[in-house]
Amino acid sequence: MKEEILKKLNSEDKNEVREAILSLAGESDPNIARAVIEAVVNSKSKAVLEAGKSFFLSYKGDPEVLCNEIIKFFNYPEPKLRQTAIYILSSKGETCIDVIEKNLVQHKDHNMRKFALDILANVRTRKALSLIEKLINDESQNVRMSALEYLRNFSDFKDEVINIIYKLIPNIKDTYEFTTLASTVIYGELNDKKLAEPIREKLKATTDPLNKYWLYKILIFLGEKDIYEEAMSNGELIGMREDVEKDIRIFNS
Repeated sequence: MKEEILKKLNSEDKNEVREAILSLAGESDPNIARAVIEAVVNSKSKAVLEAGKSFFLSYKGDPEVLCNEIIKFFNYPEPKLRQTAIYILSSKGETCIDVIEKNLVQHKDHNMRKFALDILANVRTRKALSLIEKLINDESQNVRMSALEYLRNFSDFKDEVINIIYKLIPNIKDTYEFTTLASTVIYGELNDKKLAEPIREKLKATTDPLNKYWLYKILIFLGEKDIYEEAMSNGELIGMREDVEKDIRIFNS
């Protein structure tokens, strides 16, 4: 009976493939998992892909085997396959985290490291945070800033996140990074006075009024009232005094 179902995985009829995959839910045989993955890759069908998701989530075999098989979806250029891999690996929590570290966090392609971040940000465990911290000093700015932005997902580990950002502040370089820093601190609700000192030091070393605007924004958020006048004067230079005044009202309401 099962052999007949497995044969249907190679059918040209996408509905037949979909039904075959759904009937295999709860299997534990790694060879069946590999056959389903092959069927999903070959079908290029959204319906088959959705059935595959259900199968992968219900798989009862060795989780490491499934993790190692799912990670292979990143070898294909199709965005839907890669998004499915992110979804499944995220759903498995820490079960797949060693596989993610080995195959994505340490990958030479910065796009793969970015995919690792997309997963880790959903896992939200201390181990996931430690891997994000590794990538916050990545050679790729896109990876670094994605890692910084995703720190806001780890509200359960606020002290650790504050320490990571504290150490990162001196390395912030351009407007993209200043903006990402501000959005992470503010939208992550990281209202900790510990950050005020390194932000003030960074402010002293910053000459660009736009970059200073973002630092002042953080200090206003942190409740540092003594910088209000200089923040408004700086805002005047770039036509954003009203924005500064608005921040003062909002963050002190």
